[in-house]
Amino acid sequence: MKRFIFISAIIELLAGAILFFTPQLVPDLAQGESSHMAMARMYGAAALGLGIFAFQVWRNFDNETMVKTFLSSFLVFHMTVFIALLASFLASVFANPAGALLHFIMALFTGYFFIKNNLADASRGRKIFTGLGLVLGTIGTLLFLLPNILHQAGVHPDYADSKEYNLSGKKALIITTSHGILHDPGETTGNPTGVFGSEMTVPYYEFQDAGMDVDVASIKGGEIPVDPQSFLFMIKTKADERYLEDNTFQEKVKNSLRIDDVDFTQYDAIWLAGGWGAAYDLGQSKALGEKVSEAYYAQKPTIGSVCHGALGLIQAKDTLGNFLITGRTMSGVTDKQIKELGITATPLHPETELRKLGVNFKSNSGTQDFFQTISVIDEERRFVTGQNQNSGHETAQKMMGIIAEKSSKTFKD
Repeated sequence: MKRFIFISAIIELLAGAILFFTPQLVPDLAQGESSHMAMARMYGAAALGLGIFAFQVWRNFDNETMVKTFLSSFLVFHMTVFIALLASFLASVFANPAGALLHFIMALFTGYFFIKNNLADASRGRKIFTGLGLVLGTIGTLLFLLPNILHQAGVHPDYADSKEYNLSGKKALIITTSHGILHDPGETTGNPTGVFGSEMTVPYYEFQDAGMDVDVASIKGGEIPVDPQSFLFMIKTKADERYLEDNTFQEKVKNSLRIDDVDFTQYDAIWLAGGWGAAYDLGQSKALGEKVSEAYYAQKPTIGSVCHGALGLIQAKDTLGNFLITGRTMSGVTDKQIKELGITATPLHPETELRKLGVNFKSNSGTQDFFQTISVIDEERRFVTGQNQNSGHETAQKMMGIIAEKSSKTFKD
């Protein structure tokens, strides 16, 4: 254990010296934001202090109190830094998880010596029980912090430029898939899927909170399948929580309008929600394509989508029979994210299909595209498209901004 304490001192002193005095030597920090550099110096200062403390413990190894203090403080330090660095890796601050892995390994060794030192005379069963307690405590802490870690990493981010709009008297239509099974080509069975919850709930409440009347439609009408994974505790949004308590919204989802029966031209906002189910019917629906074209030429609706919802635009054509979205700047879920999630058997992939039609495809990419987002407005300011499940707030806000501008111009005219 004395050797371990010495190694810990050297590691912390070296890491502290580099991060405090020369953080620019770390490529990920040098290429990142200035705030990352400042945080690195703060960590470096802490590491220097801990390194000096560890060195003193090594020199006074016979002092049992100092050793126990070292083990308990370093165990907490390594586990908390492991969690922090893991979150930074997920947020693409660091290109690889090496730093998080190092602190996790150091935590394991520290935990081992902590048990060995504090329970030297205890029975083997008690040592095992204590070890399991530390493991379960760590897992419990990670689970408790997981929603916050994922949020900080980029899942369902807050939109910094969010505004409160008053769009009373305006109408919005949310369109979803009617397909509820995630299956391979040629098969009919698989895991349940459908619309991804937040891609429907976030815009619904954005529009409703602005005073808009919101209708919900789907390809076939009737009950909309909602992907059950949408509401997992670590990725569930506030909008999802509102939906689960909102009988009126749930009734709209259970008895959605059939797109064939809806006049798209009567709406100010038309929203195409995504989810894996959308890959099976939005892009294949000629009726949806015709409805989108009608909405476009009516001039009134602002049309938006997120993630797989962009597939609902690929059948729309102009008066000459050309694809309506060709040459426009748009976004949708990336091929990279689909591959990272391991679900590539779906029939249509947004990035691939949009590029085929000559769309100027925009996206943000990182260690994992699941944590990225972008929302873009096309050159004509008729379409607002978001990259994935994280883009709901921004996309809806930008759509309402355009609607508010139109209303202002109409009022002035």
